[in-house]
Amino acid sequence: MSESIARSKIGAKLDKYFHKIFNPSHIAYTIFFFIEVLALILFFFLGATSLGNVGLYLATTFSLSFIVLMFLGINSKFDRFLFTKSLDQHKVLIFVGSLGISALIVLLYFLFGSSTQIPIQFLGWDYILPGFFIVLYFGWNMAQIFFLRTSFVNISESLDNKVLSHRGSNRIKIFSMVFLILAVLVPVLAQLGTYFSFISFFEPQPPDYSLESLWWFNGWNIAMYIIIFLISYRLIFLYIKSMKNDTYNVFSSIFYILVWIIIWYRSFSFINSFRSVTQAVGIDAFRAVIDVLLMIFTAILVIRGLGNRTFRFKIFNSNNLAFFLFAFTLIYIEGQIVMITGAGSISGTYTSRSQVNLTNNFMVLLITIVFYWIYSQYILEKKGLIVKKLFKQEEVIHIVSDFKNYLINSGALESNKISDWEFQNYLRSKKLIGEQGENSGEQERKDLDISNVPLDLDDSTETKDS
Repeated sequence: MSESIARSKIGAKLDKYFHKIFNPSHIAYTIFFFIEVLALILFFFLGATSLGNVGLYLATTFSLSFIVLMFLGINSKFDRFLFTKSLDQHKVLIFVGSLGISALIVLLYFLFGSSTQIPIQFLGWDYILPGFFIVLYFGWNMAQIFFLRTSFVNISESLDNKVLSHRGSNRIKIFSMVFLILAVLVPVLAQLGTYFSFISFFEPQPPDYSLESLWWFNGWNIAMYIIIFLISYRLIFLYIKSMKNDTYNVFSSIFYILVWIIIWYRSFSFINSFRSVTQAVGIDAFRAVIDVLLMIFTAILVIRGLGNRTFRFKIFNSNNLAFFLFAFTLIYIEGQIVMITGAGSISGTYTSRSQVNLTNNFMVLLITIVFYWIYSQYILEKKGLIVKKLFKQEEVIHIVSDFKNYLINSGALESNKISDWEFQNYLRSKKLIGEQGENSGEQERKDLDISNVPLDLDDSTETKDS
């Protein structure tokens, strides 16, 4: 009994974290998905340009097939056919049918829709499909920091509340200074540790004993110290602004450390990929197995990460979300394979996965640094930890309305001296609210209650603080 309960709990956790792809109702589709992933990986290691179009065709066909199943899964009437606990004939027929229809559609597109056969060349499969797969691959990786920011902010807020709660003003100042020093030291110490721990991997290797990798490793360390100096300057600059605002906190220091972990990981992945490109490291068979495992692991991580961000859309439910994740992940994997094997009118740009990772990590590293430089100030302004330079339209209305109420409550202004209608006209004259029609008196009266305007810093245009 206890064993069945334990299995049930494990199954529930797997369903939660991986969106039912390991559930008995979906496991058949998961097997089909991984068969296709292994086929793409095989084409990746063969690396033959002649197989590029074959891999592109298969990835597009299976992705389209999963998209068809996703739309079928919207209607609950198909649940008893699509999501049975076993691999029955209905499930097989529906999957094979969707795969067959998708294969026919993609085949017709490949036969009659190349850039040389249609008026608009860009819409030819040989341009738009491989290009779209590559853009999606890089786009997803570069967008990761924007998805991670919410978790980073929540962690920073939680620790800030725990560290500074129920403490006097002097202790808050001390704790904020201690965390600032800690935040500045962590990257420096991490970089020192990285240098002495991994320098042996970049030293000259047989048979040519080239010093190129070692030079690049030393250059990378110098560049990282420059980056550490710049973003540490940004952290200290923001700390001084919060100090002037008398809003001491450890939020900015913790947020800085979390972002630095991403910067360090991406930068080290970049230089390690460079080492793999310039040196013949290890046994090829061993590296091949590791690459296979990494690509499969990446596929699972993409499913996990993307699923957490798409479930909010009404088109998805707990059952059909897995199909979208399968389709997206196949396109994601094919994106990096296309850059090696080439496909359509796009020739292979790279010769190995390490070269793809080299470019990808470099781009993600730059975006993460720029992201921190901009977002670190924005989030502190949003939380009122530093003085704002820009205010949203709703914030200006809220402040003006509060000031009006303050004047009335303090007796500096009699309430009958300025009517709500006059106040509304004032806001309209300052372009803070839209124009109203002649017959919108009732709507205007509804709009007058603006003292509790919700502030949403993400969905409104910015207005300069005068």
